[in-house]
Amino acid sequence: MEENEKIHNAIKEVSKRDCIIMGDFNHGHIQWTSLQSTGREDQEFLNLVQDSFLSQHVLEATRGENVLDIGLSSQKEFVDNVKICEPLGCSDHNQIHFIIKVKGERNRKIRYRKKFHKGRYKDMREYLAKIDWNNTLKNKTATECWNILKSEIDCVADKFVPLEKQWKRSKKKHLSKEAIRKIKYKQMMWKTYRHTGSEEDYSIYKEALNQATAEIRNSKRSYEQKIAFNIKHDSKSFYAYVRSKQKVQDKVGPLEGSDGNIITEGFLMAENLNEYFSSVFTREDISILPVLETKFEGREFDYLEQLIVTPTMVAIKIRDMNDNKSTGVDGIPPKLLLEIVEQISIPLATVFSLSLEEGIVPLEWKEANIIPLFKKGSRNKSENYRPVSLTSVICKLLERLIKDHLVDFLVKNKLINPSQHGFFKARSCLTNMLCFLEDVTKWLDEGGHEVTLAKKQCRLDIRKFSFSQRTVNEWNRLSADCVGASSVNIFKNKIDIYLRRAGYT
Repeated sequence: MEENEKIHNAIKEVSKRDCIIMGDFNHGHIQWTSLQSTGREDQEFLNLVQDSFLSQHVLEATRGENVLDIGLSSQKEFVDNVKICEPLGCSDHNQIHFIIKVKGERNRKIRYRKKFHKGRYKDMREYLAKIDWNNTLKNKTATECWNILKSEIDCVADKFVPLEKQWKRSKKKHLSKEAIRKIKYKQMMWKTYRHTGSEEDYSIYKEALNQATAEIRNSKRSYEQKIAFNIKHDSKSFYAYVRSKQKVQDKVGPLEGSDGNIITEGFLMAENLNEYFSSVFTREDISILPVLETKFEGREFDYLEQLIVTPTMVAIKIRDMNDNKSTGVDGIPPKLLLEIVEQISIPLATVFSLSLEEGIVPLEWKEANIIPLFKKGSRNKSENYRPVSLTSVICKLLERLIKDHLVDFLVKNKLINPSQHGFFKARSCLTNMLCFLEDVTKWLDEGGHEVTLAKKQCRLDIRKFSFSQRTVNEWNRLSADCVGASSVNIFKNKIDIYLRRAGYT
């Protein structure tokens, strides 16, 4: 009784203004078409609805033969096109579909994005092939050439790439065509059963329901296996699907300002994060630089020469790009460059050569879209976020060309120690560790002796040095009989025993 009284008082209060009330009120003995009831509580609720001048829109049974789920509105025009559909899952209540007609201000602007995977690239290539890049970029600076090239790329993208609205909700990608077909068939059988009410049609509906449920599960399982197996080539689809299953979506802020006040506005939060990220940049003291020992033993004509960028070099680097990578401030995606590689390699080579010759980088290449990623701790603290920069794809091309030129020179003249695996292709910290273990096992096969690593040679940054402090500590913690094992198999067995005791396996 007390709960009913609270509900009645709440309905009386909200009915004084425009409102829509939906829910399971469990008043199954009210005949809403004739406005009659049999029970006392049902009659009290019916009187409440009439006294509050509310309209009830659900007139068909929602559970068995009773109307338990109802929809009330202060104005009859607010709700339209009410449909009673089949139950959802294992529920014994039917779904209620309806349209809410209210007038509101649209504060959100409609945003559009380019569908680069559906671009008319054949026409785009024909358009760019007609441009004489040698005369167009003649006697121009690097910045001027980039502005001309950028305007032409934007022109063909606007002309040959269609637009689509950015919707927050997308279709369920895990549903196959067969699953969608069986869902529609199930809905059709439900409508047939509601129209006839026969037991035979109900049996057909139940069979269609079971088939649709089984197909949905199979389709979902197949889709999850597909994106899991393809994660190395298309990681974005995998993580997008994982994020869609999260009950709580990750978001930035609200943030605490320097004055202790909470910031909720998007622009002010961006300024707060930008101020913090700028403050933690490392500014190296270039006044005191170490004197390095000269290792180069080549002749004068073997010195590092100026990098000469050719269209062939640019084309090779473009073809090695991953078309799933995000764009930078310039809005040029790798997908677009891959499709017009033959037409774009000549002007890009010209821009790169002029940039290296003049020592000037276009301003747009220096800019980046910063995305703050939460690390740990309180979400109100700016220091608990780390920045991820999305820079220009064009600038990354030039960086790769310069990096390859430098590494080739260092390797050719043996200026990099072979133990520095981080500078070589197809090598990493893992290959460095394997080489070390190979040397250790070789020493053990030759007789075995104690091998201890000096901690003073270690650093916390594993990307600059061979091993982390933790690796050295674990190695030095091993017993003498383990390190001094007489054979490789005994050494591996003792390592396994140590790992089990330490709780690693």
